[in-house]
Amino acid sequence: MLASIHEGTTPRMSNDTGIQGLELFDCNARIGRWSAPRPEQFTELEELLAVYDSVGISKGLVYHSWAWEWSPARGNQRLLEEIGGKDRLHPCFVALPHATGEQEPPDEFAAKVHEFAGAVRIFPNMHQWRLGEWCAGELFDALEEQRVPVLLHISEAGWDDIAALLAAHPKLPLIILGTYYRVDRYLYPLWEKHENLYLEANTYGVFRGIEAVCERFGAERFVFGTGLPDLEPGAPIAQVTYAEIPDEDKRTIASGNLERLLAGEKE
Repeated sequence: MLASIHEGTTPRMSNDTGIQGLELFDCNARIGRWSAPRPEQFTELEELLAVYDSVGISKGLVYHSWAWEWSPARGNQRLLEEIGGKDRLHPCFVALPHATGEQEPPDEFAAKVHEFAGAVRIFPNMHQWRLGEWCAGELFDALEEQRVPVLLHISEAGWDDIAALLAAHPKLPLIILGTYYRVDRYLYPLWEKHENLYLEANTYGVFRGIEAVCERFGAERFVFGTGLPDLEPGAPIAQVTYAEIPDEDKRTIASGNLERLLAGEKE
């Protein structure tokens, strides 16, 4: 389902399921106008915040449509202008490899993202580049040095490319978005080898999958995300609040993991 912009059509929900202190921190939301929004999709920051308020989401990691569909550099700047002064929002910058000079040099870019306690979203398929070291190694080196989390939708890269990236950059936090119910045979062998691999819980539709992953690998493998404004927030909220896992694991998934990753803590 798509997020609605129409007054009164977004139901008021509560994350109160008897779990004290369950703060929700969304890792995956977008603001800004793009070329072909549907009537039920919002584009403005205040509309995102209204949805957050209606369903009890405390904070969000946000990227801008301009950076996704037009110019990463201009979109990143616009993002900072729009979310400036709003403490509940963190910037998710869209990144490109350095060779064409469309962004700051990798070291400068990574340092800026870290300074803003932000993350990076990448679109290698849409923006016509590759995850390989020959193309983006310098970018990932710099992001790894700063421990900047990188978000990647599964439609943007294959599993072999993801495995190679994890192996080449073992301290780079990588959050995979937009998965589905038939991914465990990819994820489990990667989780056995890479502690820096994380999964947005939103579309992970494996039956009792969250419970199984938490038991085997720990709740540290998941982050909470909504996919707004393309998806509704109710399903991911329910996934976390009603999962049959300890309350402490729910808190870890709901906000704890993302808080830790954005802090960029180094060993």
